[in-house]
Amino acid sequence: MKLILVRHGESAHNRGYKVAGDENNLTAVGVVQAIKLAESLKDQKFDAIYCSPKPRCIQTLDEILRVRDDDMPIYLTSLVGHKKKSENYEHFKDKIDLFLDDLRYDHEPNDTILVISHLSTIEMISYLQDDNKRRLENGQMVAVEMQDDKNKIQK
Repeated sequence: MKLILVRHGESAHNRGYKVAGDENNLTAVGVVQAIKLAESLKDQKFDAIYCSPKPRCIQTLDEILRVRDDDMPIYLTSLVGHKKKSENYEHFKDKIDLFLDDLRYDHEPNDTILVISHLSTIEMISYLQDDNKRRLENGQMVAVEMQDDKNKIQK
């Protein structure tokens, strides 16, 4: 299974502004980043999209969907949400493990899945797969191949 991991565009908090969680929207730079992502992904076939329910991720998703006319299931799920300050490492790891297990159960090995999420989540997915934390900047993406074996990805 191919995973396209996307980090949301630049948010107000990334820019250094003090904002409440649900008010942490994309900046003008973040919108441009999301538009560029959308352009680079417009011809990519997806079998499903999983997106964090945070506004900055949904705004990134909106820009991606704006240039597409295909029909695929879209899931907003807290399983790909960011790591909360109060959340311990093991709980966060278990949550991401659950998400990866769900993907294996719900999708075929040849499916391509788009995941729009946060730095901590993308790092954890990468770490669980190949012990390599991929540190993406805002508006960046990485494609990884998830093997049938539990928790194994090859680039």
